[in-house]
Amino acid sequence: MVTDDRRSFVASQRFDTLDALRGICAVLVVLFHFTSSGTIGGSAFIRRSWLFVDYFFVLSGFVIAHGYGDRLASRGISIARFMGLRLGRLYPLHFVVLLAFVAVELVLLVFQDRLGGLASRPAFTGSRDITGLVQSLLLLNFFDSGHGLSWNGPSWTIAAEFWTYLLFALVLFVSKGRFAWVAGLIVLLALAWLVAVPGTLAITVRGGLIRCIMGFGIGLLTYRFYRRFGGPGGTVKELLTVAAALLYVGMCVPGPMTIAAPFVFAVGIFVLASQNGAVSRVLSWPLFQFLGLTSYSIYLVHHFVQARLSDVLQVAGIFDVTPSPAGTIEFPGSPLLADAVSLAMLAMVLATSYVSYHLVEKPGRDLSRRWLNR
Repeated sequence: MVTDDRRSFVASQRFDTLDALRGICAVLVVLFHFTSSGTIGGSAFIRRSWLFVDYFFVLSGFVIAHGYGDRLASRGISIARFMGLRLGRLYPLHFVVLLAFVAVELVLLVFQDRLGGLASRPAFTGSRDITGLVQSLLLLNFFDSGHGLSWNGPSWTIAAEFWTYLLFALVLFVSKGRFAWVAGLIVLLALAWLVAVPGTLAITVRGGLIRCIMGFGIGLLTYRFYRRFGGPGGTVKELLTVAAALLYVGMCVPGPMTIAAPFVFAVGIFVLASQNGAVSRVLSWPLFQFLGLTSYSIYLVHHFVQARLSDVLQVAGIFDVTPSPAGTIEFPGSPLLADAVSLAMLAMVLATSYVSYHLVEKPGRDLSRRWLNR
């Protein structure tokens, strides 16, 4: 039985610990996308850190259920307003980063003959073709345009989340008291598809939407479970949960084992949501709170920053840097030098994310809210 005090406490919670973890996961994904021969970029753990994308999906489901679940179910907020708020949260920065990529293509178009080795292809071709651009503008870039991940490759997750918001908003709005059963059925169907068709969670533009739906749905159900049964986590539970997640990612091998990732992260979210152990206290430090605050910017800007760093290194003519089809940057170099470049890249990403958060992400979100309030 859920008491009124329990409902009131959960409804008023801010999950700063979970946000800080999202920032750490974003940093790990950034390092994953910068392959190198160094200790950092070449480590087995970093090479499997693409799994933390599923933490984003599960946490999104959790916080959306927390912030909007009751209002959608009781029809206290319309689906149109909810989607408008989500679009205002996601689209401004997505659009600005996409414009930055378009600007690079325009430079390539005008100065191609003078760019030498930097002009490895004609402008607006390959993974930067017009079809992919239109898909990105319409938040449909979780579909394959023929070149895999295109333009700002990591943004496929943002597109998938947007349409997943709509799906579950409709489910919440229509099903009311039967929401948990309907959401559970959707999660089971998505899981069955992932097991039967790809047999792995390593999918993006071919099945990434299903991957997002499953993770998001698990997050929604985790919140319902937390709201009813969640209690003090404590230091021991937090440490065990974090250790289990790190061990899972470190030992995970390609294939069916990856499909467990959203469930592993869901357990961690359930335990850490109470925020009353040593791990939560560490994650309340300013550095981790900064990472949590700027996590969306970190995730969206990092591919552009890495690509421009790749250009600089190639112009310098010192290093052999090759962008891979998956959007990662292959940087050989000596181990120590590779690690130094990886850390420099990360510092540039964090600095850029700080600027983009204050100049684009937050103003865009606030402007959309003011517009909707009118």
